Amino acid sequence: MYNSIMNGSFYLQPEWLDWSVFEEIEKSLPTLDYKPLYQPCGTYYGNRFQAYPCYEHEYTKHNSLFISEFEKILKKKIDKKSFLCIIRKAIIDEIKQSKVNTPWAIVHYDPQEIAGILYFDQTPDGGTKFFENSGDKYPDSSIGAYPNRLLLYNARRWHAIATDFTFKERYIIAFFFNMEKK
Repeated sequence: MYNSIMNGSFYLQPEWLDWSVFEEIEKSLPTLDYKPLYQPCGTYYGNRFQAYPCYEHEYTKHNSLFISEFEKILKKKIDKKSFLCIIRKAIIDEIKQSKVNTPWAIVHYDPQEIAGILYFDQTPDGGTKFFENSGDKYPDSSIGAYPNRLLLYNARRWHAIATDFTFKERYIIAFFFNMEKK
C-alpha cells in the first residue's frame, strides 16, 4: 500500500475507527481550544482571509492508536517524531468572506511523505481535490467527505481542500508523517 500511495494512488477506508472512538472525538470537537490560522500554511498571505481561514488544534489523545493503525495499513514503521495530528475547523461564513471563496482552496502540497484526512461530515462536494500540476484549473480526482472515512495519500501530490458551502462549519482531522528510514 505504501508504494501505491507514493506512486499516486489513494487509500480509502470507510468506518476506519471504532464508532465509539469516532463519536468520542466528534463530541469533543466544539469544546477544543483552536488557534486561528490559514491553509496552506508556511506562505505569507497578508492576513488569514487572503488564504483559506481555519482554526487548528494539535490533537495527541489517540496518537498511539492512529500510528498503530497506519502502520498496519502501510506495513511500515512511522517516524514517530514526524507524526502530526491536527483537528481543523473551518467556519463557512469566513470562507465565503475570504479570497478562497471557491469550490476548492489553494492548490498545494505538504512536505511530509504521507498525509491523511478523517472526515466528519457527509458531502460529495466537500472533501479533497487532487491535481496533476499546480497550475491545473480543474481537479483530476475528487474524494468526497463521509463520516469516519479515512483518506491516505502522498502528501507531495498537488491537492486542495474542497468546500461545501451548505454547511455552517467543517471539521476534519489531518495527519502528516514520514516513514522510518532504514
